Amino acid sequence: MNKEFNYIDEIISEHNERMQNLKRYYPFFKIREISLDLFKEGKYQFIDMGYIVIATLRLFIEENNFNDMGVSFEQFSLFTTEILKRDYDLYLDEKENMQLINYIFDKIINDGKPFAYNYFDPKEKKKMSSRIKLIESKIQDNTIRYYITSEAIEFYLDTKEIKDESKISIQQILLSKMIESKNFKGGIEVVKRINNEVSKLMYRKNEILNILSYNVFEGIRASEELFNTSMKWFDEEQGLFDKNKRLIELALERIEENANLDNEEDFLKNREFIYNLETEIKRAISKHSELLNSSTDLKIKSDEIIKKVTLNKLKMSFDFKTVYEKTLLLDNVELLKYLMNPLLKIKFNKTFNLKSQDELLTYRPNNEEEIEEVILDEEIEYTSLDDIEDERISHNFIIFMELLMKCLLDKGEFSLREFNQYLVEKFKGDILKNGDYYSFVLHIAQKSYYDISKLQEDEKTIFDKIIINILTTKNQNEFIGLKFKVTPIPEDEIEISSLFKITNIKFERVE
Repeated sequence: MNKEFNYIDEIISEHNERMQNLKRYYPFFKIREISLDLFKEGKYQFIDMGYIVIATLRLFIEENNFNDMGVSFEQFSLFTTEILKRDYDLYLDEKENMQLINYIFDKIINDGKPFAYNYFDPKEKKKMSSRIKLIESKIQDNTIRYYITSEAIEFYLDTKEIKDESKISIQQILLSKMIESKNFKGGIEVVKRINNEVSKLMYRKNEILNILSYNVFEGIRASEELFNTSMKWFDEEQGLFDKNKRLIELALERIEENANLDNEEDFLKNREFIYNLETEIKRAISKHSELLNSSTDLKIKSDEIIKKVTLNKLKMSFDFKTVYEKTLLLDNVELLKYLMNPLLKIKFNKTFNLKSQDELLTYRPNNEEEIEEVILDEEIEYTSLDDIEDERISHNFIIFMELLMKCLLDKGEFSLREFNQYLVEKFKGDILKNGDYYSFVLHIAQKSYYDISKLQEDEKTIFDKIIINILTTKNQNEFIGLKFKVTPIPEDEIEISSLFKITNIKFERVE
């Protein structure tokens, strides 16, 4: 019974990790399932997409990791065209060849989206989603360059490597055996795979820094996982590098000592392999040292980010403006609860200090009460924020209305779009960013007909009262007989900015 319980617990607790480990294989089989039957009526269904994927990953590893260069679409096109010609005898015209290559490339990069699959996590008791990309893009010098991801490198290595906590150590042990057996050519390939593994760790470090920029907790978990699995083998790996470097130097000395002039061709070939192997191992040592420095940099930066986030969480203030701007940007009204909840759920916890009990019990009031002197202060008038706001709005409304009525007297008929242009030219500023102006437009659109001479008799809204205030002794004769209609034009929308639009309105003077 105990054994059954243990393995069931193991199934539940390890399932999520196993699904995450499986995700690196998912894109390959997903792409391989893609049939070319639908492309050109199945004309190229004999092409093996799995082979194309493996070949493409090798191209990216060579260019990204060995040559430190991004891959352009033109490079991918030339590489794939060569495969189609060499392996499938497909010599297509330029147009059809480009259509086929575009189709293949879109499937490999999944149209720029991550490959995603869902699975059930028995520990969390909910459906989880796992996402992975094989290729990612970056813009460099106004050109799109493509790079292989760390998961894709790991998948490529797993297709021919033994899974272990330190692949670099395993490869170096294999390298030692190859040097001892004088298989220098095979040793060069091993060192290249070591460089691949170091590059993959470098990619992973950069990805973790990116994760830390938007999700600190996930970034911390990824950082700890990287240090606990791969980075802890640095000392052992560095020792193996030194050992293999000495073995290569020793092999070079021996081949020089035992040079056989009768077999000069083999001697020269082996010496060339050893020199190439020595060059590769030096490159690997350099990249490994760079990875060590990079991991130290990751540790420092992650500590700084964690410290910054911790201090931010300890802040005693709330940035209402940031939440307001984010609400507008995301167009999500639910975010307003972060503004309102702190105001609606204020709780004042009042406590009584028990030490004050003794003071209460021993307190003796004076027999005679002290007379409190009453001082009369002068009454001070305070202007509230609402009064200031109302005064500003009323002032702006008067300006807008006076300009509107002058335009009606001059033109007789015009649209809101034309009035907007008139205001921009007159004020020479960001008048269309003034919130009072749109409040003015909203108020004036509430009625379809205005007779300025009868507003005082038929005053219905605050806006009517504001218009009446315009009719001073000075301009009363000018505006008192003005009548005009306000007609919305719903089919015509005026785009103020990317955030909102307003309906156009027609203003027409009536005799």
